Amino acid sequence: MKRLINILMLTGMLVGFTGCWDDEVVEAGAPRPQVENLKAVPGDEEAVVTWTMPDGWNPTDFIISYKTPESETVSYRTGKLGEYTYTIGSLVNDYQYSFDIQAVYGDLISGAVTAIAKPSTSRFPVADLTADATSEMVVLTWTRPSLLVKGYTLTYFSENNPSDIRTMNLAADIETVSVDRLTNDINYTFTLVAEYDRGQSAPATVKAMPTLAIPYYVSTTETAVGMPVHFTFNREAYTNAGNVTWTFPGNIVKSGDEIDYAFTSAGTQTVKLSAQIGTATREWNIEMNVREYAIWNTEWVQDGTNWNGFKGTCPVFSPDGSTLYIITFNKVTVLYAFDIASGAKKWQYEPAAKSGSYNMLTVNPVNGDIYFGTQTAGQFYCVNNEGNLRWTFTEAQSMQAAAPAVNASGTVVYIGDRAGNAFAIDAATGAKKWGVSLGTQCAGLLVNGNELVVGTNGTAIFFLNAETGAETAKITLEKKMTDISGFAVAADKRTVYVPQNNGCMSKIDITGHTVLIDSKVCTGASPNNMYEPVVSPNGDVFVGSKDSYAYCFDSNLNEKWNYQGLDSNNAFNYSHPCVDTEGNFYITSGQKGNKLFVFSPTGNLISDSRIGSDADGADKQMGGNNLLNGVVYSALVGDKGVNGKLVGIGVGYDRAPGWSTHGGDPCGSCCIK
Repeated sequence: MKRLINILMLTGMLVGFTGCWDDEVVEAGAPRPQVENLKAVPGDEEAVVTWTMPDGWNPTDFIISYKTPESETVSYRTGKLGEYTYTIGSLVNDYQYSFDIQAVYGDLISGAVTAIAKPSTSRFPVADLTADATSEMVVLTWTRPSLLVKGYTLTYFSENNPSDIRTMNLAADIETVSVDRLTNDINYTFTLVAEYDRGQSAPATVKAMPTLAIPYYVSTTETAVGMPVHFTFNREAYTNAGNVTWTFPGNIVKSGDEIDYAFTSAGTQTVKLSAQIGTATREWNIEMNVREYAIWNTEWVQDGTNWNGFKGTCPVFSPDGSTLYIITFNKVTVLYAFDIASGAKKWQYEPAAKSGSYNMLTVNPVNGDIYFGTQTAGQFYCVNNEGNLRWTFTEAQSMQAAAPAVNASGTVVYIGDRAGNAFAIDAATGAKKWGVSLGTQCAGLLVNGNELVVGTNGTAIFFLNAETGAETAKITLEKKMTDISGFAVAADKRTVYVPQNNGCMSKIDITGHTVLIDSKVCTGASPNNMYEPVVSPNGDVFVGSKDSYAYCFDSNLNEKWNYQGLDSNNAFNYSHPCVDTEGNFYITSGQKGNKLFVFSPTGNLISDSRIGSDADGADKQMGGNNLLNGVVYSALVGDKGVNGKLVGIGVGYDRAPGWSTHGGDPCGSCCIK
C-alpha cells in the first residue's frame, strides 16, 4: 500500500510525497475510461470500495482519494492489477466520506468517480441499562446488545468519593448483576462498557441511590432548559417529616411536598432535598441532566439533493404527550418520531414511493396512529406509533391541502385534497367510507359531532354529514380561505374564525350555519394571506400574516395590537402560532434571521430569541410551531447544502386549554366534539 497525504500549506503550495509513486501521472481528464458501478459500503472505522471497468479496458492501477474530518487529503494506490475492490481502514465513525477513484493507464489517469459512505460502529453499546436500588444494594439489568460481545467492564463510584472507582469484569452472557455493600442515601454512578474484539463500546451510564425508602420521586431526570420538572417528597415513607425544602441552582429555595421547577441553565444540575426527620436534618442530592434544547436535530433523509427540512407542516404529539411527530418535505417525505423526555429520535418511517410534501400531519387521539400524505396522488399513509405502516389510501390527489381530521372516537379519518375531494376513511382498515368532490382545494377541516366542516381555497364553506358525506349546508364568504391553513374555534365550540386572502378574517357560527362577520379587512396598507389562528383563554384571536405582521384581535375581529416581523414580506408565512395558560402568544418569523417571538396578552414583546444564524438561509421558516409541557417546537425549512432544524425551546408555560395550538389539541386532530 502506498499512501499520499497532501496538505495545502500557507505558502499556497501543495506539498506531496511524490516519492510514493512508481511513475509520473499526468493530470486527470485524459481520454481514458473511468471506473463504473462504483460502490462504497461502510463498516466499523472502514469502508469497502468496489467497482467495475468497461469491457476491454485493463488499467495498470487505481488511485483512491478522500478527505479526513480535518480536511486533509489522503490518497492510496491500490497496486493490485485486475482487482476491483479495496478496503480503506483507519476511518472515523459517523463521518461522511466522499471517495474519488481514478483509473491509471501507465502515464495517464482517468477522471474521478465518487462514492459516499459513512462508517459506523459495530461495537454496539448497552442501550437499556437500568438500576433498581434497595438498602445497601443496587441491581443492574440490561440486554446483551450483540452476539459479538466478549464481556463487560463495570465501574462505579459514590458521589462522596468519586476518585474511589471500583471495577467488575463480567462474562458476555450476564445481563444482571447485584452490587452490594453500598452506603445508603448516597448517589452512585455505574458505567457499563461492552467489550468486543475491535475494542470497547461507548459507555452506558446510570445513577442510583441505595436507601431504606426512596425519599423523593422525580417526573424525569433528563430535561431541557425551560421544561418543567415535577418533584415529589415521599410522604408515605416519611410520615412525620417536617420542613421539606428543595434547593435549586442559584440558591433558589422552595418549600413543600410537591414542586414544579424549570431549570434556566444547561448541564448537570444538582437539587438538594432537605427534611427534618425526628431531631435530625436529612439531605439528599438529586442530579439532573439538563440539555439546552428539548430537541435539536438536523439529520434527515435526503434524495436527489443535499438537504431536507420542513415546509407547510407543524409538529404534533402522541396522545400521552411523550412523542413528537414531524414530516420532511424536500423530494422525500419521511415521518420522524422523537422522544420528548430525552430529545432523541425514536424511529423514522420512509414510504417506498418517494415524493415531496407541503402539508400537515395528524395523530389519532385514541390509538396514536399518525396520518400524513405527500404532494403525489395516491400517497396517504397511516403509520402506527411504533413506526410500522398500517395502510395506504390511494384515491386522494395531492395532499398539499388541509390537515387530516379525526373524529372523537378515533374510528374515522377525514381528509381533503388539493383537487377539492373530501374523503372519510375507516381508521382501522383504510377503506373508503365515502368521497365527495367540492371542486376547490381543501384548506381546513373540522369534525363537529355528526358534521364535517370543510373550508376550501375558494369562498365556500361546506357542512357535510360525517356518516354519509351528504351536504347539509353551505355558506359563502366574500374572500377565499387561505390554503393549507385551518380554523380556530372559540370556547363556546360553535364560533369559528376563518383566515382568508387579502388580509381578511371571517367569523362564522358552525351550529347555525351562518356568517357572523364576513371577510373583514384586518390588516394594514399591504393586505396579504392570513394563516391558521389560535384563540386565547380570554377570547382574543391571534394570527400571523404573509404581510409580515402578527395580529391580535378581540372576539369581534377588532384589532387590539400588531407587531411587524423581521422581514418586509413573508415573515409569518404558513405560520401556526400558540398561546399558553397565561395568555402569552408564540410565533416564529419566516425568513433569514428567524426568531421565536413571545408576546404578552397586551402585546408587549417578552422575548425574541434567535433560532440559528442571521446569515444562514436554512434558518427560514414556512410552517408552524407547537407548544407542550413548557416547550415550543419549531421546524425550519433548510437550504441548499444545509438541513433544516427541528428545535424545542423551553419557555416554562404549557399550552392553554381550548383552541390554543394547531388542530385544537396536542394531536392536531381538528375535532371539536
